Amino acid sequence: MRHYINHFRPIFEFRAAIGWLLAAAYFPLNGMPNAGYYAAFCLTMLIIRSSQVWRALQFRLAISTKWLAVIPVETLLAVSARMRKAEDAMYLGTGFEWTQKHCQIAHDILRMPSAEIPGLPRWLPRSVAEQVERVFAPAGSIRDRTPQGKSWIHGMEPKKIQIPFHYKAMPGHTSVSGTTGSGKTRTYEVISTQVIHNPNDVLIIIDPKNDADWVARVKRECRRTGRKFLYWKQAAPSESIRLNPLENWSQPSEIPTRIAQLMEEGPFRQFAFLFIDRAVKGELYVGDKPNLRSILQYAQNGINVLLERGLQRFFPEAGNPDWEEEVVGYLQQAGQKPGGTRLDAMVRLYVERFANKGHGHEAIDGLIATFQHDRDHYGRIIASALPLLQMLATGETGLMLAPKADDFDDDREIWDIDKVIKQKAVLYVGADSLSNSMVAQAVMSLLLADIASVAGAIYNFYKSPPEIVLIVDEAAEAINEQMLQILNKGRGAGFKAFVAYQTRSDFTAKLGNVAKMQQVLGNLNNQLVLRLEDIDTAQWFCEKAGTTAIRNIVVSSSTSTGTEAHVGEFSGSVSRSLQLEKAPLIPHELIMQLPNLQYFLRISGGSVYQGRIPIIQG
Repeated sequence: MRHYINHFRPIFEFRAAIGWLLAAAYFPLNGMPNAGYYAAFCLTMLIIRSSQVWRALQFRLAISTKWLAVIPVETLLAVSARMRKAEDAMYLGTGFEWTQKHCQIAHDILRMPSAEIPGLPRWLPRSVAEQVERVFAPAGSIRDRTPQGKSWIHGMEPKKIQIPFHYKAMPGHTSVSGTTGSGKTRTYEVISTQVIHNPNDVLIIIDPKNDADWVARVKRECRRTGRKFLYWKQAAPSESIRLNPLENWSQPSEIPTRIAQLMEEGPFRQFAFLFIDRAVKGELYVGDKPNLRSILQYAQNGINVLLERGLQRFFPEAGNPDWEEEVVGYLQQAGQKPGGTRLDAMVRLYVERFANKGHGHEAIDGLIATFQHDRDHYGRIIASALPLLQMLATGETGLMLAPKADDFDDDREIWDIDKVIKQKAVLYVGADSLSNSMVAQAVMSLLLADIASVAGAIYNFYKSPPEIVLIVDEAAEAINEQMLQILNKGRGAGFKAFVAYQTRSDFTAKLGNVAKMQQVLGNLNNQLVLRLEDIDTAQWFCEKAGTTAIRNIVVSSSTSTGTEAHVGEFSGSVSRSLQLEKAPLIPHELIMQLPNLQYFLRISGGSVYQGRIPIIQG
């Protein structure tokens, strides 16, 4: 802060270097005594001035030329292993720690017309200019000829480092924001590759777009490491595993909750939860395992069969082995009344002999309440849940989400989240949100609820929780209450979540209010921001990065002359002063001008980095 450096003044050192070069050449030729000593001194000064010219050219070419970084996968893995061992950190490309110095340079450039940003002379032939630029290019770079972004953001610091993302910061969870095409998928490829090559980490990816390059990268790295790659692909059932999102739960009510939360708010949602809850508890009572297909069956056809099975089990367990004879008696009595059935008789026996005396069973009571409910009213209420259940439990999607273990004609593997974690497999869920967004959102929401349930079990029962990296792309499409629970309490279960989105308003629109959006973002302690088009999200990040002080040069001049003075008589003054001004550490304009694959990273309220994600080769 004590010294203000103008990085955009003319390179006066170049003239000095020319002078010392001529002097070094002159002294050996003039024949004066001790000319060699003078020439050596001139050469020393030439080296000093030349190094200053080199640094000035390096800076100017760095801010005027755009580059993309490429890295062979072997190099990436070697760097990652070294950084994990030395710093317990993940590699996130090259860059520099963003400080007040860079904020000062950024403000200086933002005040300049873009045409005045120094670079190579415009009269230099393009082929020559490209050769000169290549000399100053960063190692492992290719030219970026796309029009997005401003090159000077990454180029203002010539001394780059390998940016560390410390593993101790990851349990605080990480937001990854960026507009379409800014580089989120490439960022996730770098992260996924390093996670897969760490044998202690479990990787679960939920990708609404089902990005082909990302899938190929994950599959390739699993093949390299010998890890199990699991692919759930909604658009291609034949290539997919089968995955039961209702397999894991600690309370039976979790199953109807997961289904009801997919419905719109309102009384029908509450009634649908009630009836589904009764059917689920009835299934568990008779020894069945609830799944989406069975829930759909009881919603469509009623619970009569399930109730009869439940009563057939209850009566002997309740100490009434002769219940069938009593049912026959009730049937004979009901024969005088039209509409009497065997199930009606069984219900009457249960109510009179057990329920009315306080010896009933919760599951049977619920099924009987549904059985006796007005049929028309029941049909109208459950109809609100039927379209959702139809989407999830029928056709190929139903076979993928409600697998039949006894279907020996289907050789696709059956998995669930708990099994994935225990076997340290890599799961890639590719939802088909582009062509079937409604089903894709429901699937992702169910899977996140299943993950939250497993996280709860790990938190409660595991002495040493596994390390689980959860990556959710376009998270606003899948966000639900269970996702909030993962972010809020998943740290204790070993979860490290990476949540990608484009704008903060995506969460507001999905969750319905700003408070919920703030709750989501408040649980994401690390922020990685690529180029944004939304000024609100850019300003939110800049506020989190904090403020600093910059220096502004104020130049003032004045002239004056007296009324009786000679025409040549006047007085004047020129003054220059430095003024301190409070400013955001990162101007929000920079967030909106980042080139592809460049980002700002804020780690748990601490260091702020500006970096560039490499493109993996191999």
